[in-house]
Amino acid sequence: MTRSFYCVHDCETGGLDENKNPITQYACVILDYKTLKEIDRWETYVKPYNDLVIEKQALDHTMVTMSDINNGISVKKFVKTATSFWEQHRAKTKNREKGRLVSVGHNIPFDHRFLDYAMRLEGDTIWEYFQPGFLDTLMLGKLTWGINGDEKMTLTDCCARCKIKLTDAHGAMNDVEATADLFRWFMKKLRTGKATAAEAAEEVKRVKGQKFFEFECAK
Repeated sequence: MTRSFYCVHDCETGGLDENKNPITQYACVILDYKTLKEIDRWETYVKPYNDLVIEKQALDHTMVTMSDINNGISVKKFVKTATSFWEQHRAKTKNREKGRLVSVGHNIPFDHRFLDYAMRLEGDTIWEYFQPGFLDTLMLGKLTWGINGDEKMTLTDCCARCKIKLTDAHGAMNDVEATADLFRWFMKKLRTGKATAAEAAEEVKRVKGQKFFEFECAK
């Protein structure tokens, strides 16, 4: 898994329920596992499928129009092209399963549900191409900034905290590019292991471990 490439991806959808609403747009970029540089990208609109409903509220919320959707590709072609693209970037390992991509996204379980529904229509599953473990920038944001528990953790909010530019939010590729930059920001922080002066000071003040149990809990 250590050499598996990262696939940062996003779906725009016709609603919030994968059993009622279809994918309308999909975009992804492949990042090198070491440098995090972009290797490849792909995006497409997807025509309505399986009699699923595209809600007006969803269209108003995204940058997708019915004209875009109707000019997209069929779900059958979407699955065939997506799996070919993912397969192309599978890491070359002796163990095929270890070469699967690492899925990255903001609130990525949402996208997984819609992708897997579409894949199963064609007798496939996303978990043939992606590791069961994934990286969610929403949860990384919650770990980083979720101090009070009521902080907003949308992609727009997280990018603003990191001073990452996000234009035209809710266009699939725009969101993917911003998520990739946000992911790089978190990875740089994790790999360097450096805290800011304020973070270091807060860590020193924090009571923890055995000291906490001996004195705080005794109260």
